Amino acid sequence: MSVLLSQALRYLERGLSIIPIRPRDKKPLIAWERYQKERANEEQVERWLAQWPDANVGIVTGAVSGVDVIDVDSSKGAQALTEYLPETFETPTCQTPRGGSHIYVAHRDVLGNAVRFIEDCDYRGQGGFVVAPPSIGKNGRPYSWAPYLSIFDATPAALPEPIYYLLKNAFGGSMRGVHPNRNKAQQSATNATLNFEQGHRDDTLFHIAHSLIKGGMTPDNALICLKVIALQCNPPFPEKEVQAKIESVLKRISTKERNLTAEIREIISATWGNISATFIYESATIATSEDKHKARTILGRLVQEGLLERVPGKNGWYRRVETECEEINFLDAETESVNIVLPFGIHNMIEVMPGNIILIAGEPNSGKTALFLNIIYNNMHSQEVHYFNSEMGSGELKKRLSKFENLSLKEWKFKAYERSGNFGDVIKPGNGKVNIIDYLEIHENFYEIGGKLAEIHQKLNGAIAIVALQKNRGTDMGLGGFRTLEKPRLALAMEPGTLKIVKAKNWKTSDNPNGKQIDFKIINGCTFIPTGGWKR
Repeated sequence: MSVLLSQALRYLERGLSIIPIRPRDKKPLIAWERYQKERANEEQVERWLAQWPDANVGIVTGAVSGVDVIDVDSSKGAQALTEYLPETFETPTCQTPRGGSHIYVAHRDVLGNAVRFIEDCDYRGQGGFVVAPPSIGKNGRPYSWAPYLSIFDATPAALPEPIYYLLKNAFGGSMRGVHPNRNKAQQSATNATLNFEQGHRDDTLFHIAHSLIKGGMTPDNALICLKVIALQCNPPFPEKEVQAKIESVLKRISTKERNLTAEIREIISATWGNISATFIYESATIATSEDKHKARTILGRLVQEGLLERVPGKNGWYRRVETECEEINFLDAETESVNIVLPFGIHNMIEVMPGNIILIAGEPNSGKTALFLNIIYNNMHSQEVHYFNSEMGSGELKKRLSKFENLSLKEWKFKAYERSGNFGDVIKPGNGKVNIIDYLEIHENFYEIGGKLAEIHQKLNGAIAIVALQKNRGTDMGLGGFRTLEKPRLALAMEPGTLKIVKAKNWKTSDNPNGKQIDFKIINGCTFIPTGGWKR
């Protein structure tokens, strides 16, 4: 089952109405009006994604799914929207490929679709839809859920009253595809938030403090003003709590930059070699000039901190400063390669050394699991094999193993485990051990894959790891791009009927194996038959 189909079915179980979306223009691939009133069943969703395997998945908003979405297109839109959100607002949030976000809220019956009701913000209600993770945007980047804020982790919050008031006044309750009188509507919404009665004082004082400081007033002067206003509340707002409002505003204003700093640190910590500012923008999905300026400022701070150095003669390039290193004990080092048998005689072309990672990036249904079971079959008597699988239960594994002829189930000599993440915690280290990971699952923040492979590499201590990743059609690299090739010494790309050597560092002969591929067919779900030799 593909990652997209698996996620689409999860959305269906969550009570959401699902439709297939054309990737190039984000339009439905079907006549979807009926799915604004009723949800498709599992069989229908499976047929759609079988018919259009490259489709994206869409969630229909409105009453049928019980959710509406605020579609934020830019950092300016995010900043403008902040003015209408309460001090604490936690709800499912999707990060879009172009640096925007989809903010999911509980559906309100009278609300339809609105265009630019706030600067760079649209509203998707009754009669609307949005593209959902793990769909891929036109720029090749994925839609992904914000950490701990997926539709499965968080309950859609109620639409904040200032936004509801804004929409209702801007459209008179009829909002299907209409562009509102934004200035008038925003003025109405702003006035609606200034309620000084008990139960509303917190949000009102926060809103005023936020407006004052965002407008350029110093925190000290804003505190003086807020204390005066606090006395006019009914009942008066406690003076000792006014300072907390100012601190909350300063925290909110700096949150975006702090989060960006943390993300850039994470990217740098998981990256080897020189790093360009452009690479940082792409990895962190930074698209606007404002956010790029913030990222450059952060990179400058990290240079002053000593984490980075500028690369001489290359504007916009940095090098991570490595202050720790492990001494190499070459006198006692092993020089023998690992006695491992790989499919189609790859072991005759390439040496596998203790501590190596082998990466297999494959499309869904390309035969990755069958390939792994063959590796187990050919090495279980010479190596201690540990197989970690994230999809199969014991019954399915038993069926797959029973397809191998002339071998009873009791003759299989390996250990199998159910595992879908944090593989660095369970790697079996030491010479003579082979860890097979089928597969390394990740549905968002694909830049983290390089770090996850590095964690596995650090734990091997002479063992071998053979790791599977999903890949998209038409590319030789798994999800995560070039980051996935940093640690593996051998990387293979697998498509239905074809296996290709993408990266090979230790050749056994003078014939360069990089770029070679071989065609095959699979018999009975387990036997690989080459239909030709290795070729470029």
